[in-house]
Amino acid sequence: MHRPQQRPHHNIAELFAEARSDFVRVSAPMVRYSKLEFRRLVRLNGVQLAFTPMMISDSINNSEKARQNEFSTGADDQPLIAQFAAKDPTEFVTSAQLIYPYVDGIDLNCGCPQSWAMAKGYGCGMLRQPELVRQVVQEVRRALPADFSVSVKMRLLGGEQSLERTIDLARQLEQAGVTFLTLHGRTPAQKHSKDTLDIPAMAEVRKSLQIPLIVNGNVESYRDACDMHDQTGAAGVMAARGLLANPALFNSIYPDAKTTPLSCVQQWLDIASAAGNNLLFQCFHHHLTFMWSAQIKRDLRVQFNSLGSKEQVVDFLKEHYNLEYSEDDSTSADYTDCTYNHFTPPKHARHIAAESDEQAWSSNSDGKFFTEFRAHQLTGTGGEDLELGGLFGEE
Repeated sequence: MHRPQQRPHHNIAELFAEARSDFVRVSAPMVRYSKLEFRRLVRLNGVQLAFTPMMISDSINNSEKARQNEFSTGADDQPLIAQFAAKDPTEFVTSAQLIYPYVDGIDLNCGCPQSWAMAKGYGCGMLRQPELVRQVVQEVRRALPADFSVSVKMRLLGGEQSLERTIDLARQLEQAGVTFLTLHGRTPAQKHSKDTLDIPAMAEVRKSLQIPLIVNGNVESYRDACDMHDQTGAAGVMAARGLLANPALFNSIYPDAKTTPLSCVQQWLDIASAAGNNLLFQCFHHHLTFMWSAQIKRDLRVQFNSLGSKEQVVDFLKEHYNLEYSEDDSTSADYTDCTYNHFTPPKHARHIAAESDEQAWSSNSDGKFFTEFRAHQLTGTGGEDLELGGLFGEE
């Protein structure tokens, strides 16, 4: 089939090779939050490889509305990996063929531990069927050019002989042709509890592979990322919640910072100004809540959370923190006109049935993580192990 390219593809394997003794800084796939504008912000602050939010293959493959709502990119948004939750090879291959012109690789989510995902066979549910994960990789590898990145994000396998089984699956995926793997150092049952991260296990998995391994978990500062690299020898380090709290996490100028520098908040305001209506108020406001709430006195947090427009937010920041849009706000950000005429997704009975009973979650709603985070900021209680459900799928 004809495979158009909107731009030349980056060779992701070469990205890791060029890092050599250093490590690639990676922004995680987070539903609602790792959208184009946020990717632009973290790229300004040291991120070298970014993932899209996790998208549901079945929805993307069968809905033009879903494609336009869930994915956007621009000429500066590279290198970029698109992540999908899929549970059979056809779904995943179809998503890869649709998104191929606009990204540098496609990633299969086998790491989401949420009950909804596992019940539907997505995310960690795929780890129950390692032969299926291998088959998905083999099918997409046959369908796309060899230099197009194919990867899997997974967790440590649970149960007896967890490490041995994890290494076995990782090696099978390596043989099936993945470009790299991402490993979250907890089992599905451990979800995101901070004290369960198994760094020695991640190091052992890394030693067992010839392909690059990205490690993920508990990275809250640049120094944390360096320590994780030193302890595991991984080719890349990925951050999720840490980047929400501080989008400048991978900026080596702030090695110990776990809160956002004022300059980074200014960058977010400028990105929002250039994005115009492409950046919805809710996303704009949520990110500021994550990155700046720690700097806001408690009596002002209630006021900040009640704001309902970008203009109100900017006025608030100007009044209390002397922050505002830069004077030169006339430049509009670049957005690629993503079309999908190059490929017509095949349909079968389940897809048609899904269309007639579409109850897709909205990536623009308030997720569980944001709701709990805001409650913690207002009350000052709990919050050490906030559930990340809202970052990786519907609640």
